[in-house]
Amino acid sequence: MGRAGHWKESASRPLADYRIFDVSSSDRESEDGKKGTFYLVNSLDWAGVIPVVDTAAGRMIVMIRQYRHGTGRLCLEFPGGAVEKGEDPTMAVGRELTEETGYRAEMIVPLGLLSPNPAFMTNTFHAFVAEGCVMDREQVLDEHEEIEVELVPESEAIDLVGAEDYGHALMTATLFLYMRYRGLCL
Repeated sequence: MGRAGHWKESASRPLADYRIFDVSSSDRESEDGKKGTFYLVNSLDWAGVIPVVDTAAGRMIVMIRQYRHGTGRLCLEFPGGAVEKGEDPTMAVGRELTEETGYRAEMIVPLGLLSPNPAFMTNTFHAFVAEGCVMDREQVLDEHEEIEVELVPESEAIDLVGAEDYGHALMTATLFLYMRYRGLCL
C-alpha cells in the first residue's frame, strides 16, 4: 500500500475572482517527489448555528426556509453565513442568527469545525449551538434574502434529514455534531 504525506507549495497564481470566492492554481510537490498543479476554491469561512428555544412543549429549533439558487429549490436550514475577514466565528454566527431570525442567544457553544470539501476548497465551516434563544427584534435581511422563520421540534428536525428540502450537507453535518452534543448518538 502507498503512503500518504504532505505536499509543499512552490507557486500559487490567482486565476479568477467571483466576489464570493476566488480560484487559484497551486503548484505542489509531494514528499516522494510527485509534482502537480492543483486548482483551489478560496472563500471566506462560513458559520452555522442550531438555535434552541426552550418551550413548555420541549426544545424547539429555530430554522429558516429560503430559496437556494444552486439547487433551484426552497431549503429548510439552520441560520448562518460568512465569517468576515478578522471576525470571530462566534460573533459572526451570533450576528447571522439575529439578522436572519430576530432571535438572540443566551449562550453560543462551538460544536466543531468542518471542511466543506477538502479536495479543492480552502475554507472552514464553524458549527455552533445557540442555547436559550429568545425573540429580540425584527429580521434585518440582506438585499437578496427572503427568509421565513420556523420553529421545529428537536426530534422532527432530526427526522427531516434527507428530505427533499432538507438536504444541505453542512446542515446535516451540523445536526450530527448537535446530536453528539446532546448525547443522542449511539
